[in-house]
Amino acid sequence: MIKSFKAIFALPLVASLAFAGEAKSDKDLKKVIEDQGIYVETSQKGIVLSGYADAGYTYNFNSGNNAVGQRFGNDGGVAQQQQGDFNLNAFKLALEKPLSDKNELTAGFRADLMVGEDASFLRGNGNGVAADGLSELYMHQAFVQFRAPVGNGIDFKVGKFATPAGYEVAERPANLNYSYGLLWQNAQPLSHTGILASYALNDLVTFEAGLANNDWNQADGTNINGTAGKSDMALIASVNIKSKGGNANIKNTFIGNPDGGRNITVNGSGQQANSGEAFLWDMWGNWAPKFANDKLLLGFNTDLGFHNDYAQSVNTRQQNFNETWYGVALYAKYQFSKVFSLAGRGEYIHNADNAKFGNTGTVVTGQNTALTSTDLWAYTVTAGFNIYENMLLRAEYRFDAGTEVQNNGNNPEDTVAQMVSLNVVYSF
Repeated sequence: MIKSFKAIFALPLVASLAFAGEAKSDKDLKKVIEDQGIYVETSQKGIVLSGYADAGYTYNFNSGNNAVGQRFGNDGGVAQQQQGDFNLNAFKLALEKPLSDKNELTAGFRADLMVGEDASFLRGNGNGVAADGLSELYMHQAFVQFRAPVGNGIDFKVGKFATPAGYEVAERPANLNYSYGLLWQNAQPLSHTGILASYALNDLVTFEAGLANNDWNQADGTNINGTAGKSDMALIASVNIKSKGGNANIKNTFIGNPDGGRNITVNGSGQQANSGEAFLWDMWGNWAPKFANDKLLLGFNTDLGFHNDYAQSVNTRQQNFNETWYGVALYAKYQFSKVFSLAGRGEYIHNADNAKFGNTGTVVTGQNTALTSTDLWAYTVTAGFNIYENMLLRAEYRFDAGTEVQNNGNNPEDTVAQMVSLNVVYSF
């Protein structure tokens, strides 16, 4: 990458010096480039720059706040736009000094920076997109990594890193579908700030364990934050098991907080919620059947979570609920040719008391409010076209349905939403 930049910036100078008769040697050229402040080289070799540009058009058939996709189904970076809207989803840059392949003491780093409507949505923890959709930067990851040559080698990440949970990731081009799924937005963390250790027992089994700040979920609208004045940690543990043939794997991740309290605002004044344990069990897997000659990919993702004494502002009062949610997603992709592929996703998620999704319920008896449960479904079909080197075109249709979904502050109701999207991505 560095050599490429040198070549690009050096071309005009080479031409001008050649005409002037001054380009006498490579050393002379290098000196001139350095004098012009163009010649730049990092102090560390092996640093890799990568990223992508992601843009498109989305048409939401259910514009308005009563659409399922406005609050839950699709994602804030797209579904919260107007009925028809062009989107600059993201321009992302990732800079990394990866660890070597040898089992030795080695160190590096990684930083992922994103700008665009996805960045605004992710930075806002699911609370919406800035007016222009482009005014905020989002640091998805930034960590130091190093390897301790103990046993087969223990790899550490210290800083902010992507969660080990979930089949989908924040980078849309890496997912089978264009839009984010129900589980990704409503049931799983996005990232953690802390320390994560990874150890490969052998070629088939890898363990991860870590401690992170008590930010239970930075991806969805949960916003469970560490209680003021406390330093409780979230515990992270996962195990990934691969098949002997390397064409399948299954990963289980457990995330638990001994104190998942959060702050809420009631009647315009901040009040501290009671604390309670928060827990998530996430499981996902991949399978590429050998009989399909690497053309078929099947996947799944399940989540089970609960949060005791979950704080919710209901009818201008602070109330606490023992909240439970669970969901499942199934994925499939078939590569018909080098150019064309088709991917599908079916999802279901259940929220027991609706407190997690922000609904305020409809039944009030004295000082107690009963919240009704919410069930959400989504079905997505995505066609992919690899028409040019590093460029991907995608066309997607999505259908969402939900029971007892919040309707712009009014009583929850059953509703549906539909969306079509066209997407173009260039990766580098």
